Amino acid sequence: MFDFRYHVASLAAVFIALAVGILVGAAISGKLGDAEDALTKEKIQSLNDQVSLLRSQKQSVEARGQAAQNLLEAAYPVLMQQRLSGRGFAVLFVGPVKGDVRSSIERTLADSDSGSPVRLVALDTPIDPQVLDERLTASDELAHLAQSGDDFDDLGQALGREFVEGNGTPTWGMLSGELVQERSGTSSGTVDGAIVVRSWTPDDASKTETKGTESLFEGLLSGLEKTGVPVVGVETTSMSDTAVDAYSREGISSVDDVDTIFGRLALSLLLGGARPGHYGLRDSASDGVAPPIEPVTTTTSG
Repeated sequence: MFDFRYHVASLAAVFIALAVGILVGAAISGKLGDAEDALTKEKIQSLNDQVSLLRSQKQSVEARGQAAQNLLEAAYPVLMQQRLSGRGFAVLFVGPVKGDVRSSIERTLADSDSGSPVRLVALDTPIDPQVLDERLTASDELAHLAQSGDDFDDLGQALGREFVEGNGTPTWGMLSGELVQERSGTSSGTVDGAIVVRSWTPDDASKTETKGTESLFEGLLSGLEKTGVPVVGVETTSMSDTAVDAYSREGISSVDDVDTIFGRLALSLLLGGARPGHYGLRDSASDGVAPPIEPVTTTTSG
């Protein structure tokens, strides 16, 4: 038989247990909340301490960096004076001339007493592989440089050597309509080194145009390197599409911050025969900010 009193007693026990559970839970929750508050405060204080330490370290680094900048600015004229005196250099833009890069290069040469570039050439990029290949095969003088499809390595090497050696640069002259966007200076006379800027990016080019242009670019670097004179690829700190990997593959040095006083000094040192490598302020500068600085030796009469 159903016992109503027993049922009421059971419900009462359940409600009592629930009440006790709520009270105990509230007590525990309060304690845990206090503990969590304490932990949160401790973590916040720890984070604040770390932020303060990092801020202090940042200020210290900035102070040392500014001191180094001030020291270099004071020493820069002496370090650059006559470093490249009596030497001439050629500048090659693989793509359009970038005014800020050109200005930094010309200032470097002027500061180191070299003067204006002997010659400057800007390639009209991207190249048209079909038109260029047809031009090569149709010319008795250029046919030996013709390869198949979009492979222009042989042509690039010939152009690279000629760019340094001068002698009227006949290949450049014959392909002026297909390759040259801008040129200045003289085409005769051997130069003492070359500066390369890859100002072209393949964003708007077809796959064939991109492959052909890159093949020509790599051939140019190879031809320049084989001349034995210092060759330096330069970039500015704002250039996002870096060519340092291409320079490295062909054994050519690079400077990734030619728009800074550090970069201009590094470029001058490399053109003067300093230890080859990849220098600058970005991650691509695997050899440091600048090569070792050797004193400039001058001869005096009397």
